Amino acid sequence: MKTKTTILSILLLLAAAAPAFADDGGAWLTLQANKRWQKAYAFLRLEHRSNNRFGNTEAIFTSIGGGYRFTPWLNADLSYEYWYLNPQLTFHKAVLSGTGTLTRDCLSVSIKEKLEFAVNPASSATSFTLRSRLRAQYNFPDSIFRPYVMAEIFTWSSWIRSLHYIGTELAIGSHHCIDLFYLYHLPNGSQPVHILGAGYYFSF
Repeated sequence: MKTKTTILSILLLLAAAAPAFADDGGAWLTLQANKRWQKAYAFLRLEHRSNNRFGNTEAIFTSIGGGYRFTPWLNADLSYEYWYLNPQLTFHKAVLSGTGTLTRDCLSVSIKEKLEFAVNPASSATSFTLRSRLRAQYNFPDSIFRPYVMAEIFTWSSWIRSLHYIGTELAIGSHHCIDLFYLYHLPNGSQPVHILGAGYYFSF
């Protein structure tokens, strides 16, 4: 009961804070299923992104992929993403990523590199993006809370944008996880965007 009350309180706090964001604020909502074997894994992810104070759909995307954990601290995966922005604008993406993680006691620090190749089927335009992410997370003993800070930079020939997170994971048993975060989105050439995010992750 205490766990359910804590989760409900956090969700209500985020909902109450939403009107305080600027007109260009938005929300990212994620649902992901994970399947793990001994060292291999697969995942299916659905995400909805809104803007204009949560009033407009900015993007919807689906990702499916899998990977392999080579060591306890190194893994790599490959995925396909379909992005829908509007009926005239969609993207297909191939994403290759590698993650290295160092853990000491309750603190873990990870570096993740992603290489994205995107295709716009309407115009046949293609693009590459390199995403570099640094994440630090603390796992409190005997607690569902796993707070983290994270920064991600998008580049190719020049800086494209950066994302700055502060949030917490809520570990509900061994198969369920809820992710709650605030995101400061800083694009190149336009105004920053404030985003609230929530995700539900299920492993089986």
